[in-house]
Amino acid sequence: DIMEKDRPPAMAMPAPPYPGPPLDYQPQPVVYPPVHTAELQFQGPCFVVPTVNQVVVVQQLPTDVPGQMMCPHCSKSVVTTTHHKNGMLTWLICGVLGVFLCWPCCLIPFCVESCKDVEHSCPSCHNVLHIYKRM
Repeated sequence: DIMEKDRPPAMAMPAPPYPGPPLDYQPQPVVYPPVHTAELQFQGPCFVVPTVNQVVVVQQLPTDVPGQMMCPHCSKSVVTTTHHKNGMLTWLICGVLGVFLCWPCCLIPFCVESCKDVEHSCPSCHNVLHIYKRM
């Protein structure tokens, strides 16, 4: 019994601050009274927002030759028609040739399609789908 005197007193465990339910506790289902639609009263505007899964399709844009694209206007998969338009590169080459006093030669870029921008359009609905700019 000498050993028990030398031992420090045992600390009592505090009770948990929120005791749990008794061991024999069985939760009871909650039953709500039926609601008739005539009794519903709307307090304000009610909006139903449908969830939509959007798919983003990234397609490779055509360059200077016709390419296959999905037209966003008519939703068809088409091979584009091309039209060459004067662009920044055309005017830059003309200006450089003009600075070097090549008067008749500075108009050549307006006749060469490989110096012009390319406009791709839908053959079905004729809307412009893409403009390939050389510069």
